[in-house]
This record gives sequence, C-alpha cells and structure tokens, in this order.
Amino acid sequence: MSTATTTPVGPAPVWDVINGFTSYWALSAALDLGLFDALAEDAEDAERADGGGLDAVRLAAAIGADGPGPVTVLAETLVSLGLLAADEDRFRLTPVAERYLVSTAPASMAALVHHSPGPPGAWPGLADTIRSGAPEPTVTADLTELYPALVRATGPTQAAVATAVAAELERRGLWPEQPVVVDLGCGSGAWLTSLLRTRPKGTVIAVDLPNVLPIAERAATDAGLRERVIAVPGDYLEAALPVTSADVVVLAHVLRAEPAERARRLLARAVELVGADGVVVVVDYPRPDPARTGHDTDGDDRDGVCRAARHELLLSLTMLAATAGLGVTVADLRAWAEAAGAELTDSFEPVPRQHVRLIRSRTSEATS
Repeated sequence: MSTATTTPVGPAPVWDVINGFTSYWALSAALDLGLFDALAEDAEDAERADGGGLDAVRLAAAIGADGPGPVTVLAETLVSLGLLAADEDRFRLTPVAERYLVSTAPASMAALVHHSPGPPGAWPGLADTIRSGAPEPTVTADLTELYPALVRATGPTQAAVATAVAAELERRGLWPEQPVVVDLGCGSGAWLTSLLRTRPKGTVIAVDLPNVLPIAERAATDAGLRERVIAVPGDYLEAALPVTSADVVVLAHVLRAEPAERARRLLARAVELVGADGVVVVVDYPRPDPARTGHDTDGDDRDGVCRAARHELLLSLTMLAATAGLGVTVADLRAWAEAAGAELTDSFEPVPRQHVRLIRSRTSEATS
C-alpha cells in the first residue's frame, strides 16, 4: 500500500485573477491622485541632502489626501507591483514608473491605462457577448464615444514604435527619400508624424473616421508637418484615395478590431496599393495560431503557447468585448496576404510587446 501523498491544489491562480482587478484599480487611483507626478516633481530636486523620495505624510500632502494611512496602503501595494520603490520610510519611482506613468514623460502610458480596457460596460456583459457573438449596441456606441480619447492615449507608445520601424525600413532599403505613405486608420497621428520626421519631404495620406481624423491633423500641425499630410475622412475600406500607389501602407492596430472578412479586404487593399515594390507594415498583437495551440508536429504545447501569449490573448479578449473583432493570428495574415498575391516577409519587435510584420508582393525584388 502506497503512503505517497500529493500536494493539495491551491487557489493561487484564482486569487491572481481576482487580485488583477484590484491591481488595475490601484494603478488607476494612483494616476487619478497624481501620485507618480508628485514623486517625479520631488525627484527633480537633485540637491536634497536626504536623497529624495517622499514619506507617507509628505506624499499625502502632495496629492491632497486626508492622511498617511490610506496612502501607505496604496503606495505599498504599488511597491508590490513593481511600480514604486520603498527605502525605509520613503517612496520613489521605479524606472518603469518614471518612463511610463509620469504624465509628462515622452512615452507616458498614463492616459492609456484609463482607456485601453475600452468601455467599462463591455466587461460586465462579456458573457452575453460571447453567447450572442456581438457586443450590445450600447457598448458599441460607448466605444465610438471613447475612441478619440483612446487614440490620443496610444500616441506616445506608437510614436516610439513608428520611429523604430522607420529605421528598420531604411536598413532594409524600403524607405525612399520622398516616400508616399498611406496610413489606414491613422488614429492619433503618431505614425504619420513620426515617419515624416525621418522623411520631411514625404507625403502621408491619412485615413480615419470623421470624429477621429482631426486628432491626427492636429498632431501633424503641432509637429509642423501639416502640409505633408492629405487627410481623407471615411471608412478605410471605402474612402477614395488621391493616389493609386504607395511606397508604404501602415495598418497599425486596426486588423484585430475588424471581423475577418473586413480585415482580409483591408489587407488586400493595402497590398494593392504598394504594388510590386512597396511594403505593408502591420502592427498588431497576434494571438496564437490554431496550429501552434495544438499538439502539432513541431511539438508546441498548447498550455505553454497560451501562457506565453497571455498579453496578446487578453488584448484579443478586449477586442471581443467591445468590437466585431476577435484579434488576429499570424496564420490569418499569411493566408490573407497569399490570397492578395503577397507574402509575409519579415517580423520583428522594435519595442517590447509591439509586433511588426512586413508584407510584400511575391513579385517584389526582395522576394524574387
């Protein structure tokens, strides 16, 4: 008779999910309170003899809180999440918080924290959305109202990605001195302004919905590049363009929000625009391919693949909760490109968790 015992299964994964909700609201509250900005202002005083940082009393005063007790609980929670550092009785920014959570930082995600989950009403109704296959009309309407603020919030992150992609295109010989760029779903204008900064003699045709396009136009104006941008309002599948060909077409974070047929048609339009010599730049968060989440001949384990793609899967679920999209897979991109007479030629990650794919015609010089 065996005396071996098994370790009881604990509830840690369940608590991790529950606490994920709490973690999000801890960060959201800290941003609403200006906690990271207050610590950033303190850090600017480099001459302080005590080395900087704020204790709970001074931090409470800086953010207008009633007393140090609640602030201590919040700040220590942020320490546990890696968003603050603690030194004896003082709290300081971590490098991540300094770069991404201070509102004035060039790469700030402070606004994105609030808007990236989409309409708040989408989440309580997720089960009904899965049953019916589509979000409630009220959720769709809320997303339409939210969208201008959301695209503005993506600007700092996408500017860094676009700048890195421009350098990569130049390295690959795909970035002419006077490029014609079509940005389908231009959003905040981060892509068009970042690309034009590296090629100020270029031209960008910027396409987006009428309630969003002015945001990109303002970004171009603020950057002194408005004369290089042709703004085209409308559906990026239907809008008439002032050019018949382009050197580069950008599809940045748009395919995953579309149903498969519209996404396929959008990629086909992009491939047609770049012709034999141009390149389609697809930026998205691809969820795992169906083949990779099974026990295929390559030995990929579905459990491990899904765990590795947690970020991408959660963003795909965000799409499902509020849009007609289910995310996109690399297999989708390959199939849609092939149907349009093109192929996926390169993939790289210029900024962590920002996946870029290049698609070119099969007749291009690079693939001949």
